[in-house]
Amino acid sequence: MRKPLDIRNQLDIFNDGPLGPAQLAAKHREAAEHALRSVDQGHFTARERHDFHAGEAERLERIAATAAPQT
Repeated sequence: MRKPLDIRNQLDIFNDGPLGPAQLAAKHREAAEHALRSVDQGHFTARERHDFHAGEAERLERIAATAAPQT
């Protein structure tokens, strides 16, 4: 029997509003950690999903760093 789908970390585009790059990077970091704890699903392995989300988090963190106000 399959476990029920856990959607607590799913981004709700209608209620969460626009997120900045830093918040999106944090969501991708959470998704990357979750991917390592989950089993392989569908076409991609858990490692491939982790690598994708980690890469997106790094990209968004670079964008957030350049968009941050300079003091």
